[in-house]
Amino acid sequence: MAEIPHFNAPNAVSGTDRADAIELVNRVNWLFDIWDVEGILESFVPDAITRHPHGVARGRAAQRQFLEQYYPLVPGVSRHATNHIVDADGDDVIVRYYNLLIRYAMPEDAETVRVTTEMIGNSDGLPAIWIGSPMMDRLRRTDQGWKIVERIVGGTVRSERWTPQQ
Repeated sequence: MAEIPHFNAPNAVSGTDRADAIELVNRVNWLFDIWDVEGILESFVPDAITRHPHGVARGRAAQRQFLEQYYPLVPGVSRHATNHIVDADGDDVIVRYYNLLIRYAMPEDAETVRVTTEMIGNSDGLPAIWIGSPMMDRLRRTDQGWKIVERIVGGTVRSERWTPQQ
């Protein structure tokens, strides 16, 4: 399992860099929510590495393969990053945060919920936190703005009740 490194003291980061780094994290979560695989991949540098409880993905092809294997669990989930801490790390910035995955529908019901304009009641407990993960993204400034160089998904807790059967 990936371990998120500790930083003992804050490092000076400009307000603009802090806001831009948090914005990137939140936009990547949105890209996951709408399942824009190309957009997700473009948010990472081509040789980025992701360390995840399900394994390590290095480079664009491995990232794509990881996403394709992960997709059956995704419909009916929204991601919410909280408690962002942004520190300088040389020319990079490190963003540490918690990612909460909210299950609002089971995959087979997700499309119905997605296209409705009505309020849907659920007596089975949804929406609910499905997964909670501490996260760390190392970002690097490129000609296209900040990109993820390394993503670490730390010790994750998942509710089996809301995990789809594959």
